[in-house]
Amino acid sequence: MRGLTLRTRLALVYTAVFVLGGIVLLGVNYGIVSASLEDRGVNLAMTLEGVTVQALDRADTAAAPAAPVVAAGETGDYDFEKVQQDLAAEVTAYRSAVLGDMLITSALVLGGVTALAALAGWLIAGRPLRRLRRVTETARTLSEDDLHSRLALTGPDDEFQELGDTFDGMLARLERAFDSQRRFVANASHELRTPLAVQRAALEVPLSQGRVPEDLRPAVAQVLDSVERSEGLICGLLLLARSDRGLTATEAVSLAEVAGDAVALHTEAAGARGVELGLSVEPAEVDGDPVLLAHLARNLVDNALLHNVDADAGRGRVRVEVRAVAGRAVLRVANTGPRVRDADVLFEPFHRGDAARLHGGRPGSGLGLSIVRSITEAHGGTVSALPRPGGGLTVTVGFPLAEG
Repeated sequence: MRGLTLRTRLALVYTAVFVLGGIVLLGVNYGIVSASLEDRGVNLAMTLEGVTVQALDRADTAAAPAAPVVAAGETGDYDFEKVQQDLAAEVTAYRSAVLGDMLITSALVLGGVTALAALAGWLIAGRPLRRLRRVTETARTLSEDDLHSRLALTGPDDEFQELGDTFDGMLARLERAFDSQRRFVANASHELRTPLAVQRAALEVPLSQGRVPEDLRPAVAQVLDSVERSEGLICGLLLLARSDRGLTATEAVSLAEVAGDAVALHTEAAGARGVELGLSVEPAEVDGDPVLLAHLARNLVDNALLHNVDADAGRGRVRVEVRAVAGRAVLRVANTGPRVRDADVLFEPFHRGDAARLHGGRPGSGLGLSIVRSITEAHGGTVSALPRPGGGLTVTVGFPLAEG
């Protein structure tokens, strides 16, 4: 029964149990009827034999003046043994006919009732499994952005009801945990921006006024760079927390314009890095948040420039494309660069490729592609990354086209 659904297997089990019980009942009835017919057949044969003898005696008495009638044998006596055999044969034939009729009729009835039992088993199995299927469908479509959904199963207070209530309780706990985590990230990031701004001002003012000794300038510059990195990290966390909360309002956004603005913003930086930045777009509108989509495009282009080939290793390339394909708006950013072994892990927070997160040789916070994934999922889209054969990465983001 491998490959059959649980409902089908339960229906088959119900049917098999019913058939087995029917066969046992039919066998028991067959034995009881057979024994009863055998006992009653012996009594019937003896009764018929006595009746036959009496009838023959009366016939002999009534026919006495005439010539004797010889029934069988040379002595003129009646052949009672043959009468007994004929009666026994008739009784046995009658018993066999009754048992045969009963067996055929019972088998036909059992077959028909078995079909009804199979249908009843299918219907009975489907009723409780309908609630189990609802649990499965909810679990399949569940995500951290849809934890407010509840099963709210109805029906008898059984194991399925208990499963549904337990599942709803788990969803409630997960929703509270995720909401608490998002609020913590947003609040912590917001609270950290103020002291970092104060630190930046406290360092930049004396540095710009020339009140910092020459021997301390490298240390002050290093601290300012660290503050800048921290501010970038906090801004990324705030953006990630915002996209994780989902969209409150949407509007029609031209993905081509968003990609064009991102390319224009990075044109100067691409020239400074010696990277050729190309753009190819066609009209494609999506329903979404224009601010989040702008951040998505900027993060993709910035990531492609940041993780490109070194300036002294040759001229790198970044290609940005927007296409409308099969009812979807597709943004694709491809770049040259070092070889990537596992592209999927790049979407994890604070992952910056093969370099360690805390190494200072690679800039960036490691949140760029994590933010891209979060914004994409908030818009009901999909994102994927594939390593390029010669090195580098191709990131493809797809959104449903705006209805219009």
